[in-house]
Amino acid sequence: MKLKLKIKADRKAQMLNAANDFYSEVLKGSQLLHECINDLIDGKMDKKKLDDVVDCEHNADHAKENYINVLYKDRRALPFLVEDRYRIIKYLDFVSDNSEELARGLKVFPFELFNDIKTEMKSINDLYQNTIEILVEMVNFMETDFKTAYQKSFEVETLKRSAREAKYRILDILYQKPEEKSLRVYLTSKICIKIFDMIVRAEEISDFLRSLIVKYPSK
Repeated sequence: MKLKLKIKADRKAQMLNAANDFYSEVLKGSQLLHECINDLIDGKMDKKKLDDVVDCEHNADHAKENYINVLYKDRRALPFLVEDRYRIIKYLDFVSDNSEELARGLKVFPFELFNDIKTEMKSINDLYQNTIEILVEMVNFMETDFKTAYQKSFEVETLKRSAREAKYRILDILYQKPEEKSLRVYLTSKICIKIFDMIVRAEEISDFLRSLIVKYPSK
């Protein structure tokens, strides 16, 4: 009996370590992207950092595959069904992919930001980073504390509402720019909208996690 318990504990530890490696790379990518966007706002873009975001996505892919392999070896990955864990992995993989996509876009962005949107851009950028951090916290709490994870989901909702307001304040300023600046306006608005869409995706993931809490109420 003790041997069985030890094997089960070792398997769970292996699974949690694989999960944490994956979550850490996703979070690291978002943190680096957050720094890059702030660099853009401050007019000192460092393209090496953008390459680091891309590298994080690749590292996250490797960590993701390792996590999936661990799950495949032990399909009794309680407290969730393996299928639900796999969905969590895929959803967080989208977060990592989106970070890479925006980083690549910033590498070819040919303009500086308009001065009159910099404050709001910092605001929505901070909201993005806070959202991803809370989402990763929520995923971790899903292993041990459903109540706290459930509460975290509402924090994500609140951040998304604030981000929506910031997005429209930015777009309101941009869309009043003179016509000769139309390309700069368009590309800048794409950055703003992409950041907001990443926050929306994070909220969708938190909604899915909340559905798991309903599905597994005994945890």
